[in-house]
Amino acid sequence: MYLMVTSLYPADKVKDAANTYVKMMAKYPDDTSLMTPLVQCSVKTTLEGIQVIHISEVKKGKLEDASEYAIKRMTMFYDIPGYKWQIETTLNIDEALKTIGM
Repeated sequence: MYLMVTSLYPADKVKDAANTYVKMMAKYPDDTSLMTPLVQCSVKTTLEGIQVIHISEVKKGKLEDASEYAIKRMTMFYDIPGYKWQIETTLNIDEALKTIGM
């Protein structure tokens, strides 16, 4: 199972977001007992601002703990005006095939 965090923030807040990211990683470094980062930060510009995607593979039986950890990390961005984020879970190919009996 994958945990995908998508963030979107105004382009004029890029330095605030970068500074908060550095602080977040210092306070909440990657916890490889919960999840393994696959895509650390995929960054692109959009008409709405800057979009960042982070994807981690969740360790078996650790989805709830991994989700809680991701939420703790993302709440550090609350002070940035216009910053939006969402966390989604997705299946890997083996898990997806199991849903159709394969």
